[in-house]
Amino acid sequence: MRPLAVVLALLAAAAATGAAEDGKEGLRVLVTGAAGRTGSIVYKLLQADARVAEVRALVRNVTKARHVLHCVRCDASEGIYVGDVTNKTSLLEPARGLDTLVIAAGANSKLSQKEMAAVEFIGVENQVAALATGRAAGKELSSLRAILISSSGTTVPDPPPFSGGAILFWKLNAEAMLGFSGVNSVVVKPCGLVDGEPGKHALGTGFDDNLPSSAFTITRADVAAVVAQAVIDQSEGLRFSLCNGKEGGLPTKDLSALLRQARRPWTETAE
Repeated sequence: MRPLAVVLALLAAAAATGAAEDGKEGLRVLVTGAAGRTGSIVYKLLQADARVAEVRALVRNVTKARHVLHCVRCDASEGIYVGDVTNKTSLLEPARGLDTLVIAAGANSKLSQKEMAAVEFIGVENQVAALATGRAAGKELSSLRAILISSSGTTVPDPPPFSGGAILFWKLNAEAMLGFSGVNSVVVKPCGLVDGEPGKHALGTGFDDNLPSSAFTITRADVAAVVAQAVIDQSEGLRFSLCNGKEGGLPTKDLSALLRQARRPWTETAE
């Protein structure tokens, strides 16, 4: 019979080997709103990236998830979870043991103020709380990241309906909450979202709703690509507007450089 210490050592080695074989090294990400037009692109980009060990999707409707995400069982065995950001309990299992959260879930601007607040503000708070509550034992809050897809226009006191209307108030509150949540954060504030192929335009960043050019639109695919890059780069401490850049400029290929450009000037290390 082997001594207990030897048996324990063998079990530990086997567990370590199993963890490596299971691909547990690397980023573990939950994308909420993953069946939406932007969230689904983020989800697929992260699924295809070898640096991501696991990516889960939070959806509200299995039928839509099957159509958009091309899952088969469309359940936890495939990393697909049905939940509602306004329901705290439904977020706990999807977020358990992860280190990164991509918040792509959003409300319709035609909803009531109460419904907007439930999704855009309280819902974001619920998602961050689930990430923090479900973190692995021994992990600090500072090891977690949340990337929020918000909107440009949140500095406008009374935005007209065509630019977002009242929903922007709740998005701004979510941004403020995230900044003081204890987790590292990135807030991406795209201008007008349109469909289209990624990588066809020069992209630019700005602050305080000062857009990088006279353009007012950006493709969802480009926004998703920037968000996915922020996940991979493990970016933190960013809050910036994102839009098509200089007209006629070359397409932006280096998204990591774009994210570095999105840092506030005073965060640069003085030489």
